[in-house]
Amino acid sequence: MMVAASVSPAWASNSGDGIRESLDERYVDRSHPLYETEFDSPQALQDWVLEGGQAARTENGNLILESEYRPGVRRRDQDHLVFWLKNEVPADFLMEFSVRPQDRSNGLNIIFFNARGIHGESIFDPGLKKRDGRFRHYTKGDLDSYHVSYWASDRGSLNVRKNKGFHLVASGKDMITSGAPGTFQKVSLYKCAGHIRLAIDGELAVRYDDDGESYGPIYSHSGWIGLRQMGHTLRSEYGYVKIYPVMSCDGMD
Repeated sequence: MMVAASVSPAWASNSGDGIRESLDERYVDRSHPLYETEFDSPQALQDWVLEGGQAARTENGNLILESEYRPGVRRRDQDHLVFWLKNEVPADFLMEFSVRPQDRSNGLNIIFFNARGIHGESIFDPGLKKRDGRFRHYTKGDLDSYHVSYWASDRGSLNVRKNKGFHLVASGKDMITSGAPGTFQKVSLYKCAGHIRLAIDGELAVRYDDDGESYGPIYSHSGWIGLRQMGHTLRSEYGYVKIYPVMSCDGMD
């Protein structure tokens, strides 16, 4: 068995001013990344597919995802986007990326993960319905997935949902809206069996343990990961994306 190079205690660490929960990386294999990019050239975009939105491009070593505001159009029909990684990702993984919204006071960003067609298809199967960024295509269409809204300026909280069905299963603290202006923040998403954890700058923001009963079976299948921006986000920059395998879920229950 491969052994992770990074080891940390289980789910909590002493921050000096109390207890701050953090991610447990005992079984994360950082020596064998599944995918990594720093967006230092336009060729990095060849690994991704954009649905909706106006542009996906690289600039100064960062990924730029942009939408266009549509005056007089309802928010749900604005210029939303999803940027899918083409690579199929195993069921259990740690994803890390850095993000810098253009305006922290106005926007909502999401990560879709373990996404597949409801009959097990690839999300790129031509038999699936066409998607154009509008939310209902991803939450109430023909895809199964988990998703986390890790930044939601309007409500100050983040939500974990299970699809198909848009089922709210957990909520946590939005740490992006209050972040320092002009800075990148690190987002870490950990998925192992039914255990989902999301951290911002190393601090655990939400945890969810899928019981496999309330909203259907645990998504223990491989699938695809997508970065979503709601239309009112308009623009965010991403400095890197890294994905690592998680080799065991021991000690998570």
